[in-house]
Amino acid sequence: MYATIRRYSTKTAATADTVDQFVRRIESNFLPRIHDIPGFHSYGVMRTSDTEILSITVFEDREGSTEATRRAAEFVKNDPFTEQLNKPEVIEGDLLLLKEAGMGVR
Repeated sequence: MYATIRRYSTKTAATADTVDQFVRRIESNFLPRIHDIPGFHSYGVMRTSDTEILSITVFEDREGSTEATRRAAEFVKNDPFTEQLNKPEVIEGDLLLLKEAGMGVR
C-alpha cells in the first residue's frame, strides 16, 4: 500500500462555508476522477485549522498514487478555491500499517 498526504494552506482564514463548498466539489468532481485509477483504496479530507486542509489518499501502489496526485493538481488548478490556496506540501510513502474496521462497525 502507498499513501499520499497533500497539505494545503490557505492564504487567509477560510470560512466554514467556503471549505464546505470546496469539499462538495471534491466529492462530486474530483473523487470520480481518482476512483477509477487502478489500485484505489481510500480518500479523505480533513480540516486541521482555519488555514489548513489535508487530503489523504491510499492506493495499492505508488503508480496509482502518483496519478492521483497529478489529477489533484489539475483539479485544484481549475477550482475557484485555487486563488486562496498555496502550493501544497506533498508527503508520500509506503504505508506500513493500516487497520480498518468492517463496514458498519462502531
